[in-house]
Amino acid sequence: MENIRQFWHGACELNPLPTEYESWAAAQKQDFLWNQNILPSTYDKLPPLKKIDVPGLFLTILKIKMERLSDEAPPQWKKAIHAHGSVAKVKFVPTPDTPFTGLFKGADYGLLRLSVTGDPTDRGFAPGLALKLFVDGQPSENVSALVSLSGQGKNYNFFAHEFSNIVPEEKSLGPKFINLIFRRVSKYPRRLYLQRFGELDQNGHKESVPYYPERIFLVPNPKIQFAESPPHDFRHDLATIKLGTLLFSVYGVAPNQGGDDVRNATIDDIEQPAYRQKSQLVGTIETTSEFISSFYGDSRLFFRHQRFDNQ
Repeated sequence: MENIRQFWHGACELNPLPTEYESWAAAQKQDFLWNQNILPSTYDKLPPLKKIDVPGLFLTILKIKMERLSDEAPPQWKKAIHAHGSVAKVKFVPTPDTPFTGLFKGADYGLLRLSVTGDPTDRGFAPGLALKLFVDGQPSENVSALVSLSGQGKNYNFFAHEFSNIVPEEKSLGPKFINLIFRRVSKYPRRLYLQRFGELDQNGHKESVPYYPERIFLVPNPKIQFAESPPHDFRHDLATIKLGTLLFSVYGVAPNQGGDDVRNATIDDIEQPAYRQKSQLVGTIETTSEFISSFYGDSRLFFRHQRFDNQ
């Protein structure tokens, strides 16, 4: 951690979450994390991208990743993958006719972290994202999404492909080994659940009949494209994105669209390409700030993985 700290000025100490933090309104939580920790720890010089730390991932207590509700990582937490990225404030803008409940009805306060699994010169360019939407008086809701487990080779355009909370199985050794590591804490490590997004709205009101998609696809805005040719640092690309930019159109597959209930649909069913064809536009993710690369965003900001509930 100290090696990373040298890349930011350190003129302002990081502020731990106050004991009353979870009781705050969504806007206040976003403001605290952004203005008190992310902005003050902005890097003066970007730290070099790290290779995937496979031994470190194996030794990580992955149960924490699945069960910790806080927006801040525990002390001494280290990212074995996705160690470096950039964060922006965002909002989720729903389509007027969305059938989904909870945060799918709209969320004005969120954080989006875009990162790569590791140094692209080592295993190729493998982009990923983590989305956090804040809720008044309740823990935030989080979801992560990938293009694939192996990434997109030498294509350095972060927005070249769609992202999803479910990724297909791959046969190559590296992804298979990482998948096995995550199987220690989840029967379905390639599948993240969206249940909590449908249960509470951004004001903290509980939905009487939650309704949420079993799979989402985040489709990049075709107007935002970067050079495919390496080498260049994706964080420099993200820094050019302006406040008020539509980043992703979000498509969701409703329960029963695949011919089965969300809890009963098999992983093989949901991974089929036909699921993408059955998806419907449910909203967009838009920036409410520029992207920032910071010590806090890389080392302390925490995104929970909601494991699939049908274990």
